[in-house]
Amino acid sequence: MCKIDCNSCILSDSDLAVMAQGGDLDAEERLMRRYKETVRIKSKMYYMAGADEDDVVQEGMIGLLKAIRQFDAGKAASFETFANICITRQIISAIRSAARDKHRALNTSVPLSNPLKPENEDLTIADTLKTNMEEDPEELLVLKDIAYYIRNNGDNVFSDFEMQVLSEVLKDNDYRKISAKLGKSIKSIDNAMQRVKKKIVNYLWN
Repeated sequence: MCKIDCNSCILSDSDLAVMAQGGDLDAEERLMRRYKETVRIKSKMYYMAGADEDDVVQEGMIGLLKAIRQFDAGKAASFETFANICITRQIISAIRSAARDKHRALNTSVPLSNPLKPENEDLTIADTLKTNMEEDPEELLVLKDIAYYIRNNGDNVFSDFEMQVLSEVLKDNDYRKISAKLGKSIKSIDNAMQRVKKKIVNYLWN
């Protein structure tokens, strides 16, 4: 049997997850190292003013550990896809839990109220969304992450049209092209996106 540190073989994430579930601590540690940067990036996306960034990272690592232990190699989803869902779910669950308990550390902000750029703390991501111009790439990452989580969580939050617009924006991010494709005005596309954002914020805080 090939050892985990064998240089002549490459173990997939799925292989490592199965090995970790069988009690191989080395396999678990290797997966944790592989996805540490993924957790860090997601934690940056969801960092909230007044919270210790390490707290958010810790929630992400808990989600990763859950992914390792709950992954089912017999299903179609890859470990990477499953891990991303679990990491996001854990962080968002912490945000929602904190929103219900105003004394918790993670209750002071949500992703859309993050400063858009470190050098300009007064300009938030949400501030860039008041016109019908295309979405900011940084915000799209957040929207995609949360929307994917909501859909996989089985929650019916968005209307069919809102989901259609969101899907098109995530694929193309060109309001004019989306307007022509859907046969709707640019203003209608923008209005749908504004509703999506409001619903996402309400979802996180209710």
